[in-house]
Formats: sequence, C-alpha cells, structure tokens
Amino acid sequence: MKSRMALTRSIGIFLIVVGVIAALCVVALAWLSAAYGGLDYKCLVEGPWRVSAPFAVTSEAVRVQGSFSWWPLGRACNWQRADGQGFVMAGSGWTTTFTVLVCAAVASVGGLLIVIGNARTRSVAAVGRQGIRG
Repeated sequence: MKSRMALTRSIGIFLIVVGVIAALCVVALAWLSAAYGGLDYKCLVEGPWRVSAPFAVTSEAVRVQGSFSWWPLGRACNWQRADGQGFVMAGSGWTTTFTVLVCAAVASVGGLLIVIGNARTRSVAAVGRQGIRG
C-alpha cells in the first residue's frame, strides 16, 4: 500500500514539474516570437491582419502599434481605423493561450494526485492508530 501511495505522489510531483515548465516555455516562446525584431515591425510584416480587425487600414503608410498580450497570449496589433477615429485591436488568436491552459491543467492534476495521496495516507494512519476491534 505504501509503494502505491509513493507512486501516486511521484506521479503528482512529475506532472506539476512538467506542467509548470511546459507553461513557462510556451509563454517564453510566445513572447520571443512576438517581440523578435520589434512588435510594431512584426505587426506590419506578420499581422494579425484585417480579418480580425475589419475596420482597420492595413498598409505601410498607416500607424500600427504592437504589444504583447497576456489574454489571449501573443502579439496584439492596434491598427489605425480607416475613418481616423482611433485604433482597432487585432489579437493573435487563442491557440497559445489554450496550450498554456492545458499545461496548467496538467500541473493541477498533479497537485490533485498529491492531495489525494496525502488524504489516503492520513486515513490509513488513523485506522492503524484505532486498531482493529473484533
């Protein structure tokens, strides 16, 4: 019984470590790919484009401001509106955000395994202290 609890705990710790490291790597890669060469330049060259911002003017003569977005995770581009009434924001999509959420879910499952393993250990110890009465 003890080896099973130790295995559950080890799997839980492994899932937490893998989930956290994977989430950090995805965030780092998203930031590096968004910021490499400058955010404004990347918006002009790679987008996100007019499809996600229908009132935006997309040409090199127009002002565009790029930034890193945490929700959704990735590059966000603020395009000047065609009517000159401000800016329209175009986001990068949800794929990277969903990937980070899956990594966080893996780490959460690992934490849940540890909690369940600790609860079983306590209950087995409590039964052992009470003894078996016949």
